[in-house]
Amino acid sequence: MILILIMILIFFTTLNNSGPPEKKRGEDGSFRASDYFRDGSIVQSFELPNILREISGLATTADGRLFAHDDEQATVFELSIADGKILKSFRLGNKKLEKDFEGLAVAGNRFYLITSSGNLYRFREGADGERVEYKKINTKLSANNDVEGLCYDPQRGKLLIACKGSAGKKYKGKRAVFAFDPKQKNLDKKPLFLFDIKEIVDYRKSGFIDRLKNLAEMDDNLAFAPSGIERHPVTGHFFIIAARGNLLVEVDADGKLIDRVRLDPKRHRQPEGIAFTRTNDLVISDEGGEGRARLTIYPAPEKVSQETGLEK
Repeated sequence: MILILIMILIFFTTLNNSGPPEKKRGEDGSFRASDYFRDGSIVQSFELPNILREISGLATTADGRLFAHDDEQATVFELSIADGKILKSFRLGNKKLEKDFEGLAVAGNRFYLITSSGNLYRFREGADGERVEYKKINTKLSANNDVEGLCYDPQRGKLLIACKGSAGKKYKGKRAVFAFDPKQKNLDKKPLFLFDIKEIVDYRKSGFIDRLKNLAEMDDNLAFAPSGIERHPVTGHFFIIAARGNLLVEVDADGKLIDRVRLDPKRHRQPEGIAFTRTNDLVISDEGGEGRARLTIYPAPEKVSQETGLEK
């Protein structure tokens, strides 16, 4: 009888102590994308100057400086991470260059801008007010691919190009990220990453698209359209944002889906650019539309743990 009572006591003790399973983390113990949005995070948000109302891509240099560009002219801005103020700006070419610029990346001492039609512009950093020379490179992507994001992958030594348009005739219902070798000026024939749109956005199981109407009639292709991509400096995973659907998706170095987050539409009107600081903070830029563009900085999860006393 005593033995039976002890067994019952052990059972209920185990039941009471069994909470939800611990969030799955990487082999290195790192956080996932969703951990940047934990309660207790002290989020910083700045309105940007009017000249950056149509801000697009973001990128950081090896020494931790933040750069941005607008989507109509080939002007690059260095921004203060502390308050979003413009520290300097420089332009490409001696003549006015107006294209649909959609992504910015930095690889060593070289900067890259890319247009929605897949034309890549390579140049060096300029001084304030300077006009710098550039080299135009054809990536073989086109307006049909509708390029939206650009980042540099130091492990592969390649530029990764995120597209919100066609992934290719063989890949209907997919979104693609292509790899481009800047030294060989060569685009890999097959996409590096392919995302199944229905896997990213499952209407039945998520509230990601609750601000959109007529979900039953909505085309899946409109639900996830990448607008920016960046490599996490610690995990080597890639964070992809999508203005359409207000999503942030994390994939590993092989393109496997790791995490997904619905961005708060009140805070992120139109997320276009993404970057990480030297201290692993997450930076997102939003176009202003009829108002002012914004820069939002989410502290690295380890900082939140230290400030709130929460455990990893």
